[in-house]
Amino acid sequence: MHAPKTPTSTPASTVRRREFLQGSLAAGLFAGLPKGWAGGSYASDEPEQKEVRIGFIAVQSCASIVVAHEKGYFRKHGLTSSLSKETNWAVVRDKLVSGENQGTHMKLAQPIGASVGVLGAQKTPLIAPFTLSRNGSIFLVAKQLAGKLTNDPKTWKLAADGMRTTDEPFTLALPLPFGWHGLMYRHFLANGGIHADKDLKVITLPPAQMIQNMRVGTMHACALVEPWGVRGVAEKVCVIAMYGHELWLDHPVKTFGMTAKFADENPKTAKAMLRALHEAAAWCDDFANREEIAKLIATPTYLNSPVTSILPGMLGEFDWGDGRKAIEPRNAIVYNRDNYPQPREIKWFVSQFRRWGMFEGEPNYDEIVKQVARADLYEEAMKELGVTPHARNDGPIKFWDGTVFEHAKAAEFAKSFPIHNLKG
Repeated sequence: MHAPKTPTSTPASTVRRREFLQGSLAAGLFAGLPKGWAGGSYASDEPEQKEVRIGFIAVQSCASIVVAHEKGYFRKHGLTSSLSKETNWAVVRDKLVSGENQGTHMKLAQPIGASVGVLGAQKTPLIAPFTLSRNGSIFLVAKQLAGKLTNDPKTWKLAADGMRTTDEPFTLALPLPFGWHGLMYRHFLANGGIHADKDLKVITLPPAQMIQNMRVGTMHACALVEPWGVRGVAEKVCVIAMYGHELWLDHPVKTFGMTAKFADENPKTAKAMLRALHEAAAWCDDFANREEIAKLIATPTYLNSPVTSILPGMLGEFDWGDGRKAIEPRNAIVYNRDNYPQPREIKWFVSQFRRWGMFEGEPNYDEIVKQVARADLYEEAMKELGVTPHARNDGPIKFWDGTVFEHAKAAEFAKSFPIHNLKG
């Protein structure tokens, strides 16, 4: 028998020549292919950051976030999600800016306000690439003022003037001084001759405290979102002067916010969150699922509110508390009617910040839209999902009083009202 041959090592020069040839062949084969291809496999489309913490406030507009988490849509798109229930809108913003939360349920006014340094705040680059909800707002008045404060702003002028003669301040509470509710309240009251910031006592309170203050008679009116309107009417604490959709049909209130820095450094993560939210929103807008949604978000983990106070707003069952009732599913809160970060809506907010002196000087409306909307992220995420994105809408916005906002004339609009607080 012959002894087995002892293996010999390959000369280093041969190894180098082989590597060179293999490298040259690979370069030729993959020339012109998309960046990321190597050895026949495409670079990972997985999110850069797979674990995401997302903030929310306990109101109905958080439903898409909750459903995306509970129904596994975040997981489907490669994310491990955890939700953080926050106490107020200021905390929502602070936790986003600090990096504790990577995305959050927030008022659309917040990232827009951050871009202009609203009310003297430090400018912070936040983005709003996905509108979370439309409709669902309520303007409440204390029960003892039922019939005296109506959807006619002149009645508010009479009431405010009457209180002034008795040294009792007309107190109006808002969840955020510069949010949609506060801006729309100011516009509404100005139609009756009231400059809210000069003629009334305007305060900021969480919704639960608003209802309690009305109960004990220390507050006269407020604006907030469901389920607090249903609860206030059911508990006979207040009546509803008007619903938000009566003033601006399909008004935007909440957005999904991120810091510009996070989105720029983690674009795949950002788009994965948007894809998950779109699928959750589509599920939420199937009215066959509305009862299940109400039961899901009613739990102590989320709204901690009875299903009976959540479901009416989900189904479009309206009760003003003064004998008027209506069933209008078209005007219920919706999550997937239009998620596009509409430039015209961002410009309206900026025009109202300007009108009410919440920052000084003439803004660059188009630049603010570019910074805040990030429609590119939304459109890319929808393309990756294989769905047609909601379309940009540059049409006029029409309000209940006949006022029309044209986004190309935002600067003129801001300066067109006799009651204002323009600065610079």
